[in-house]
Amino acid sequence: MSTANDTTMLSLKTKKQVKELAQIRAKQLGIPLGTLVNAFLRNLGQTGEVHFTVAEPITPRMAEIIEEMRAEVANGDTYGPYNLEEAEAFLDSIPYEPERKN
Repeated sequence: MSTANDTTMLSLKTKKQVKELAQIRAKQLGIPLGTLVNAFLRNLGQTGEVHFTVAEPITPRMAEIIEEMRAEVANGDTYGPYNLEEAEAFLDSIPYEPERKN
């Protein structure tokens, strides 16, 4: 049976920048960093698994491109290959375009 006093202190060393970034991310989630660390440790102990994800936020330009693509699909204005060989040839035929400056 667990009680409120059934806790222990965990002390670890990490780079200051790592701690600060983790605190920022935890605050963005609205969860105290200690709660996140406890959840991580609990999951590790129960499952023996560790999962890492790096999710990039969608930029306004990327959101715009996605909407354009959805509109093209909805209108049937898509084109392209139907098999792997055609896909490779299609990609090889596209000229390189440097990134546009917004």
